[in-house]
Amino acid sequence: MVGALLGLSALAAKVDARANSDARNVNQCNGPLYPLRTFSDPKRRTVRVTPRTTTIEAIGERGRPQPTPTIRKTPFQKQAWEVVASVDSYRLDHGELRLVLFDHGAYVNAAVPSPACIPANARQRKEMMAVWTLFTTKCGHPTGDWQPLGAVAYVGGVGFWSGARSGRGIAPNGAELHPVTDFRPVAGC
Repeated sequence: MVGALLGLSALAAKVDARANSDARNVNQCNGPLYPLRTFSDPKRRTVRVTPRTTTIEAIGERGRPQPTPTIRKTPFQKQAWEVVASVDSYRLDHGELRLVLFDHGAYVNAAVPSPACIPANARQRKEMMAVWTLFTTKCGHPTGDWQPLGAVAYVGGVGFWSGARSGRGIAPNGAELHPVTDFRPVAGC
C-alpha cells in the first residue's frame, strides 16, 4: 500500500513537472518582440534576405535608433547580414539559442528561436529550424548556463535592435542578428 502511494506520488510529480515545463515553454513563445524575433512580423516581406557581408565591429558602430524600435522600420532591420565570427559561448535563453559572436575585439549577440516557438507563417522558417538542428547536433547541447565553444562560423541573420546595452557579448548599441537564418561552421563544431 505504501509502495503504491509512493509510486502515485512520483507519477503526479512527473506530470506536474511536465505541465510546468510546457507552460514555461509556451510563455517563452510570446511577448511584444516575439514576431520580430521569429521573423513572423507583418513587415517580414520587406527584409532583403540575401545577406550583406559585414563585420561585427561595423554592426556595433551603427547608430542606435531612439526609441528602440518595436516594429521593423530601420534599414538595419530590413536586411539580412552575414559575419565570420568565433562563437565565443552559447546558452538557452528564454526559449532561444543565444550565441555570443566575437571578432577583432568586438562582440555581438545572435539568436535562433526554438523550433517550438517558430510559427508556421515565419519567413525562412525551414532555415531557422535547420540552424537549430545543425548547432544542437554538431556544436553542443544548450542549457541555461553559458558554455564556451570557440567555433569559427559564417553566421547570417536579420538585423534586430535589442533594448539591452550591457551584458555578456552585447554590442554597445544593442544591435543583434536575430533571428539567425544561416550557420555554416568552418572549424570547432
